[in-house]
Amino acid sequence: MSDKNIEPSARTAPPSNEPNNTDVFVWALYLLGGGQGQVDVEDIYLKTFEIAPARFGWRTRPDLPNFKKTAKALQEVEAKSHVGLLMSLGQNHRRLTQAGVTWIETYKPILENNYHGAVPVKAPTNSDFARAMRELKDNDIWAGWSSGGPLTLSMVSVLLNVSKGSPAAIWADRFADLKELAKLSNDAEIAKFTGEALALYEGKDNV
Repeated sequence: MSDKNIEPSARTAPPSNEPNNTDVFVWALYLLGGGQGQVDVEDIYLKTFEIAPARFGWRTRPDLPNFKKTAKALQEVEAKSHVGLLMSLGQNHRRLTQAGVTWIETYKPILENNYHGAVPVKAPTNSDFARAMRELKDNDIWAGWSSGGPLTLSMVSVLLNVSKGSPAAIWADRFADLKELAKLSNDAEIAKFTGEALALYEGKDNV
């Protein structure tokens, strides 16, 4: 008998063998009882910081949680990396779907190994940035632009996983990530794209 509570499009792929921000977010929700009931997103944000302060702290104040990073993790979980595993209960609350509970229980040994707390969760590494580069460039929009095609703000929003109507602070966070990626990778093409994308965004009110 099929389980109607499990969405057919829900993620079934295992978590990463290395720590990452989106796996941490789902694991934090589970630890807070998200399999049984709703949890306030602010509690989830604090739990992710508790589990992985090197990933979710401020660069200049690593003792303080950077909620832009946790909010970005939530957006990526719901829109891209862990689709179907979370249920939105209004703007401020989330819980795990049945598919989310199943995913956690299936891969609990991996998650416990990555985030058990005996060893501090590492900050993002070069492999994280390499993965970010692949995700950016393994896209038809990027391929078209790099081949000389046009670039629009709608295309940029898809590549950066942000809606055109998102607050300016979220766009600024995405562009900061792009600039950091271009700097760390020393990739002139990413730097060029960042400049063009930023110019499109800054000029949107003049169109």
